[in-house]
Amino acid sequence: MVVGLSSAVLLFAGVIFLTGSLRAEAARAKVAMPDILVQRLVGGRPRTIGVDEKAKIQLLPSVASVRPRVWGYVFLPALQGNVTVVGVDADRAALADLGGAIGEGRDLAPREKEMVTGRGLARFLGLRVGDELALPSAERNAPSLRLVGTFASSVDLYTADVLLCDDDDARAILGVPPGEATDLAVRVKNPEESRVLARKIADLLPGARVIDREGLERVYELAYGRRAGLVLAASLPALLALFVLAWDRLSGALPEEKREIAILKAVGFSTGDVVRVKILESFLVSLLAVLAGIVAAYAWVFVFGAPGLRAALVGWSVLYPEAPLTPAVDVADVLAIATSIMGPYLLVSVVPAWRAATTDPMDVMRA
Repeated sequence: MVVGLSSAVLLFAGVIFLTGSLRAEAARAKVAMPDILVQRLVGGRPRTIGVDEKAKIQLLPSVASVRPRVWGYVFLPALQGNVTVVGVDADRAALADLGGAIGEGRDLAPREKEMVTGRGLARFLGLRVGDELALPSAERNAPSLRLVGTFASSVDLYTADVLLCDDDDARAILGVPPGEATDLAVRVKNPEESRVLARKIADLLPGARVIDREGLERVYELAYGRRAGLVLAASLPALLALFVLAWDRLSGALPEEKREIAILKAVGFSTGDVVRVKILESFLVSLLAVLAGIVAAYAWVFVFGAPGLRAALVGWSVLYPEAPLTPAVDVADVLAIATSIMGPYLLVSVVPAWRAATTDPMDVMRA
């Protein structure tokens, strides 16, 4: 029973610990998010937005800057997954926004058909500094890009599959025409005014989708919560089967256990005393299982990186963030895990304990 209960705690605690760590990582990565994101919608689907809309937004009070961004996804058959191509404009702001720094090689040179990737992506593709890569593109004249450097980022959650290149090269690869951008990233002088300013931008640009930073944070919160809920829901049948097994095990007392109970009653233990002792025994078993499961879950997630579980919750198809997970354990979560396992186990132990305690000791002795 200790092994079975510990396994259940390991799974439940692992999911909760990993979800909490990913949410904390998303909260720390606020620096990579714009205060307000402006996209153009056509038929309910995102489309490129005109760069000239930047001037209209720039005139609004409290707007610090508006930056058109060119980025998108390119499917690589070698990976069987997407790579995020991000265009870097003349102010070289993209790498800074991603919280990155060049770790090997050098930064991009303007107009030189070059690229800089995350270390994980370069390693996955088998690329070294100086190698060239031709990406599938929307235009025939899209250039091959030469790798000149790799970067490490403090927000690995968002940069595991990122490829940086010159803005013009990104347009050629992604098929974004001049004068258009994927979206507009707005920085606000006073972040407290972001929600009010987002409503003003929405009124100024009919048909645009305007999302403030809090809305972007909620997207990640809901995404991680939904995935964790699916994993836990899929585990419920196994947990119910475990409690059924516990009921069967506790209901069928072994002859040695019946003899122990008979001896206790023969030396003066009352039925209530025996019930309390059996419940205490179940409490100690479940407590040991919970402690062992929580320790194992902590090691699984924060020492070994949650193999087998991280991919399901992070959501990448091929390239998973490799940054170490930072512990973000809430005492309330630990108590909830303990209660969800120990509570039902103690409940299923009450009736079998009462049945064993009401057995006539003389009948047991004669058996």
